[in-house]
Amino acid sequence: MKSYMKIACATAILIFFSASNLYPYSGPFDGRNFKGRIAFSSDGNYNDEDDWGAFPVAIAMLDSFGVADKLVHVDYSNILAKNDPRFYREMGKSVLGSADRYNIPRSILFDCQKDLDGAIDSIKNAINASSADNRLYYVLAGPMEVPFRGIEKSDPDKRKYVYCISHSGWNDGYTRNDQDLHNHNKRDVIPSGINWIQCKDGNRNLAHSGGVGQRSTPEQWSLYLWLRDSSDSRLNWIFTRLEAEKRCDISDSTMTYFLLTGDDDADLAKLRSLLDDKKVPAPMDPRKHARIEAENFRTLDNYAVEHRNDRRASHRLSVRLASIAAGRIRTPFNQPYTADSGCYDVEVRYFDEEDGRCRFGLYVNGVQKGPAWYASKDSEQWTTHTIEDVVINGGDEIMVAVQGNAGEYGKLDYVQLNYRSSQSDASSSPSSAFSASGPLDDPDALPGQVIVAGPKPGYLKYNGGGPVFICGPDNPETFLWEGTLNADGTRSGGKQEAMINRMAAAGLNGFHFQMFRMQRCNFKNEGDDKHAPFIDHDPAKGLDEDVLKQWDGWLGLLEDKGIIVHLEFYNDATDVEMMGWTLDTNGNLHRHERRWIEGIVNKFKHHKNIMWGIEESVNKLPPSRTPHFKKIAELIAQTDNHNHPIVQSFVVPIDMEGDFPVGGARADVYADDENIDVVTWLHVVPHGEDYEKQHQEYLQFYENDSHNFIMLKNETYHHPRGGEQCRRYMWSCAMTGTHTLEAYIGADRASDDTLADVGRINTFMEQTEFYKMNPRDDLAAGSTNWVLANPGDCYIAYTYDYSDSMGIRSMVAGTYDLMWFDTLDGDVVKQSDVSVSWGDVTWSKPASMSSEVALYIKRQDSSS
Repeated sequence: MKSYMKIACATAILIFFSASNLYPYSGPFDGRNFKGRIAFSSDGNYNDEDDWGAFPVAIAMLDSFGVADKLVHVDYSNILAKNDPRFYREMGKSVLGSADRYNIPRSILFDCQKDLDGAIDSIKNAINASSADNRLYYVLAGPMEVPFRGIEKSDPDKRKYVYCISHSGWNDGYTRNDQDLHNHNKRDVIPSGINWIQCKDGNRNLAHSGGVGQRSTPEQWSLYLWLRDSSDSRLNWIFTRLEAEKRCDISDSTMTYFLLTGDDDADLAKLRSLLDDKKVPAPMDPRKHARIEAENFRTLDNYAVEHRNDRRASHRLSVRLASIAAGRIRTPFNQPYTADSGCYDVEVRYFDEEDGRCRFGLYVNGVQKGPAWYASKDSEQWTTHTIEDVVINGGDEIMVAVQGNAGEYGKLDYVQLNYRSSQSDASSSPSSAFSASGPLDDPDALPGQVIVAGPKPGYLKYNGGGPVFICGPDNPETFLWEGTLNADGTRSGGKQEAMINRMAAAGLNGFHFQMFRMQRCNFKNEGDDKHAPFIDHDPAKGLDEDVLKQWDGWLGLLEDKGIIVHLEFYNDATDVEMMGWTLDTNGNLHRHERRWIEGIVNKFKHHKNIMWGIEESVNKLPPSRTPHFKKIAELIAQTDNHNHPIVQSFVVPIDMEGDFPVGGARADVYADDENIDVVTWLHVVPHGEDYEKQHQEYLQFYENDSHNFIMLKNETYHHPRGGEQCRRYMWSCAMTGTHTLEAYIGADRASDDTLADVGRINTFMEQTEFYKMNPRDDLAAGSTNWVLANPGDCYIAYTYDYSDSMGIRSMVAGTYDLMWFDTLDGDVVKQSDVSVSWGDVTWSKPASMSSEVALYIKRQDSSS
C-alpha cells in the first residue's frame, strides 16, 4: 500500500477552527474570533535564511490579530538531511526570541534536530483532535518531510479536516537544486485526504533581495526601516533578525496573513499598517478569486505532474496526461474564505499544443458546465477558457475531463473560480446576472436590478453588482405580437421562447421591443390596431390581464436568461393626440393614457431587467409634443418606486428616410428633465466599409449628449446584417462608450454567428471599467484604431486590423494587468504584473489571436 505523505518544511502553519453557523465568515477568522488552533512548521537551519525574519513576523501577526493564544504547535529547524551550525543557531534565536517577546509557551516548541519524535507526535495529535467543528490548517513554508511524517501517523478519517497552506514550489518538494533535501513532495500527502491551499508566491512582495546569499541594497533596506524605527521594541528586534539574514526577506509570512484575512497578496504597506499602526484588516467575505493549481487536485486520473520550471505556468508546475487517452483531475472545493454557495466564472488554463486537438470539459458533481471546448489553435501557448455563471457549493467535486488527441497531452495549469455572487443572492432572482454581490447602490431598487449609478449622467450597473454594458438585437420590435392571435388576446406559435433562448446562448444581454403599435394614431399609417394590450384592442376599456400575464412570463424568462429589455411604450410616428389623448389645461395626461402607463409600470416593475422607453424616434413628432412626453416620464418615475432607468429615443437629424421634421427636437430639450436617464439614436448614417468614418459618425452623438445622458444606439440605417462588416460596426459604436442595440440584427433572423459576435462585446466590456472611461482615440498607438481611457488608471484599445503591435500613447508609469480578447471567438489571454514606463507603449498580441482584438489595460496601483 502506498504511503501518502512527505514533509520537510521551512515554516508551516497548522490551524484548527470551528465552522460554526453563528458566524457568516467562511474563514477561520471572522474579524473578532479565531475558530480553531494554529501550528507553525519552519526550517531555517540550512540553505536559506529567510525564516529567521519570516517566523518572527508571522508570530507578530498572530499577536496583532489577538490570536497568539491559538498557537498550539511549532516545529522548526526541520531540514533533516543537512544542518548548518550557524543557520541552526540563528533560527533558534528567532524562534525562542519570538516566544519570549510574544508570550508563546516553550512547551509547544519542537526543535527537530533535538526532538524530532516529539514534533511528529505533536502534529499527529493535532490532526487527530480535528473534526468538522475543529479544523486544522497546516501552512507549509519549507520542504515536506516533517509534515509528511506527522500526517502519515495520523488517523486517516481526520485528514479531511486538515488544510495545508503553501506558497512555494520549493516548499512543495519541486526544485531543480537541493533535491537531496527533499524525500517527499506534496503529491505524497494530497491523495491522503488533506485539503491543499496554494497562496500566491510571497517572494513577489515580501522578498527584497536578489535571492539566497545575495544582500539587499540600501534602497531595499529603506523599505523596512519602519521596523527599526517603531515605538514597539519587539519590531525593533525583528529588524535585527533581518540584519542577521543580511537581506530583507520575510516572504513565508504571506501565508499567515492569508490565514487571518483571506488575502494572499500581503505587501509591506499592509504589514506596516497591521504591525506598527495596529490596524487590523477585515477578513475577505468572500475572497474574489480562488485558484486551485492543477497539481493540487486530490485525484489525478491518467495525469502526472510536469516539472519543467516553466515560468509561464503558475508556480512553474502543471499536469499532463500520462498517456494520450482520456484523463481527468478531480477535487472537492474546500477553500477558506469562500462562499458556502456561490456563482462563479470559472477559468480553466490549458496548453494548446500544435500536435492535435484535445477536448476539455468542466464538471461539477459529475454535471457538465458549459459546452466542451478544444485546444485547436496550435498556438503552443497557455490559454484560458472561461465558463460563466457556474454555481458551486462548498464540498462540491470539481472535475476537468480531457480527451487526448494525436500528440497533444492535455496539459493543465489551474482552475480559478472568480466570484460573482452568493447563490443565496442568485436564488432570489431568476438570473445570476441580476443579483447583488455587495451592498446595494440604491436601497429602493431591487437587488441586482439594472439601475443608474453615480453622479449625473451616471452609468448602468446591477444594483449591488457589477457594471452593465448593453449589447443585442433591437428587433423584432413586434416581439410581443408574433404568432397567432387567440380569442383571449394572447399569442401562440410566435417562437418568443426560442428567440430568448437563442439570445441567451449567444451571450447577449440586451433586447428591445414595443407594447403599443396601433395604426389608428400613427401618422405614417404604420402598425396594427391589434398591437396593444387592451381589452378587445380598445384603449378605452383598459388593460387585458390575460395579455399582461403572458408578457410577464416572457419578461421573466428574459430576466432568467440575463437579458435587459428596452421596453418601449410607443412605436415611432405614434401620436396619441390623434385619438384624443391630449394634455388637459393643467398639463396632465388623459385619464386613459394615465391608466395604461400606470398599469404597465405597476405590472412589470417587479422585474429587474427593464429600462422603460417612452416612444421610438420621439422627434418625428413636432417639438410642441415635448411637454407631453416629459409628463409620461414623470408618471413612470412616480409609479416605479424601484427606479428603473428611463429612455427617450431620437431619430438622427440627417435621416435617410426624411422623417426628421423642420425644427425637430434634439436630446438637449430633455437635458433639464431629471427623469430621463438614457437617450438613444436611430437611423445613424452608414459609411460602408469606412470604419473610421463610421466610428466618427457614432462619436458625434456621444460628444453631443454624453454629458447629460447615458448613451445608447438602437439603429444604424441599413446596418450590415452579419459577418465582418457587422461585427466592426458594432465595435465601432461600443468603442465610443455607447451601449449598442441594432435594429438590423433580429433575434428571429440573425445567424447564430452574428448573435455570438454581438454577445462577445458585452461579455468583454462588463469585465472592464469602461464606465470610468471616455473616447480618447488620440491615445491610439501601434495598430490600435480606437481607445477608451481613464488616463493613468485604465484603458481599452481595439483594432480591427492588427499588425506588428498595438497599445496606448502617453501612459503613466506603473504595474498593469492586461486582458487580451479575441473578438472573433472570445478567447481570453491575461497577463499580470506588466511593468510600464512613462510614454508610448505597445505590445504584441498573443499569437493565437486573430487580427481583430480588444485589449483591456488596468493599472494595479491606481487609486482612481
